[in-house]
Amino acid sequence: MNNYFKEKAIQTENGKIFYHADLSFPGRPVVVLLHGLSSNHTTWLNAMEALHEYKYNSVAPDIRGHGLSDKSKEKNFYTLAVFSEDLHKILKKENISNAIIVGYSFGGQVAIDFVARFAGLVKGLILISVNHYNPLRYRGLGFLESICHKLAELLAALLIWQKRKNYHYYQHGKAIGYWDSVWDGLRTMPLSVNFWMLAKECSIDLRREIKKIKVPTIIVYGKNDAFVTQHEVDDMVKAISGSKAIASRNSDHFVGSNSQDETAEIILKFLNKLS
Repeated sequence: MNNYFKEKAIQTENGKIFYHADLSFPGRPVVVLLHGLSSNHTTWLNAMEALHEYKYNSVAPDIRGHGLSDKSKEKNFYTLAVFSEDLHKILKKENISNAIIVGYSFGGQVAIDFVARFAGLVKGLILISVNHYNPLRYRGLGFLESICHKLAELLAALLIWQKRKNYHYYQHGKAIGYWDSVWDGLRTMPLSVNFWMLAKECSIDLRREIKKIKVPTIIVYGKNDAFVTQHEVDDMVKAISGSKAIASRNSDHFVGSNSQDETAEIILKFLNKLS
């Protein structure tokens, strides 16, 4: 990692949250990059390099439960409200009040929640491979929602004893395929934490929150995404005033991690239009 990427941390009442920041350009826009479930800030290394080249600042947290950040086995720590408050503390510490937020998959849900809560701190939003509502509903499988939620909660309870001396910190973009990514991800955090967050995914509902978004927004998706349907993308575009959808050249869910050059290109074009 280049020396202009600084590893930093904030101390919260619920443990330390780590983030990597490149704030080399005072007065220039700051792009906040939020990774997906079971990942870490390395999802964004290529994008951060590209942003630096064009003199944009960037901040990439390890979301609570991930990377170097706190992994306490306290179920109440793993909610969108807590994740948003963690991010708010980071922006406050760095005196950032005009962020452009990029959220990938689960990180996009954090981004939606954050913008709904702290709209005055956000200048623009990019959502990549993001569900705003339970994907089972869009697949006509809504009857499985309660079952999946309860099963994930049960597995979390059964695995509460599990712990490791060290958790795996891997470079996310190097995972090959879905199962390789899943296996790597399971080694990065306590299994109970992973299942608590999967339980949240089974019942996610941000329909009210997306209607509160009033900043320029683009929604990036893969045409054959197994989790995000075209119908859901269309609903999000309708709900977020003035938003626009962009189909990635990568047709699956893993746009942010497996198409990093394209992701950086999309971010830079969006920044150029904002300025």
